[in-house]
Amino acid sequence: MNKPMKSLTIAIMIGCGLLFGLLATLAALNRHDQVAGFNQEIQYDDFAFSVQGVRTTRTLGDSTAQGVYYVVTLKVANHAKRVDYEFKSDSPVLVARDGKQYRVSFEAQGSLDAASGAGDRCVRPIPPGSSCTREVVFDVAPDVADPRLRVSTGGLAGDILDTIFYGKKVIKLDPQEG
Repeated sequence: MNKPMKSLTIAIMIGCGLLFGLLATLAALNRHDQVAGFNQEIQYDDFAFSVQGVRTTRTLGDSTAQGVYYVVTLKVANHAKRVDYEFKSDSPVLVARDGKQYRVSFEAQGSLDAASGAGDRCVRPIPPGSSCTREVVFDVAPDVADPRLRVSTGGLAGDILDTIFYGKKVIKLDPQEG
């Protein structure tokens, strides 16, 4: 490699290192972890989520839990001024103290929706300034400890970026038997 090309390569590497360092510093200064309670929002950009209620049960319609069902009443709010928000039904994740994650039980969700006649609320895009509320169901171990809800907005890559830039955001769940 000739000397000018080698110098250019070194300059590019140094520039990339400085840019990465600047981004890492900005991320560290802007991110903060958040633990919310009932009726307190966790917000990602212009979109917010809050838990309005939680109950547990062993059965929903014809569906019986392998452990216990956590039925979480989730409010999704669009605080944007111009952009619709499309809620994905697999976005909510229940996380136990030991780190075990539980996804929405679609079988139990179907039973709940059929029994309540509610259907899939929040299925249409949520207009700016609007919100919707829907119950989501998780089938969790009966001895789950310190359950918390987090919202996974972009798959594994999105979760990693959310943690880096926004911080860990969860909502405590304090269920009532029902």
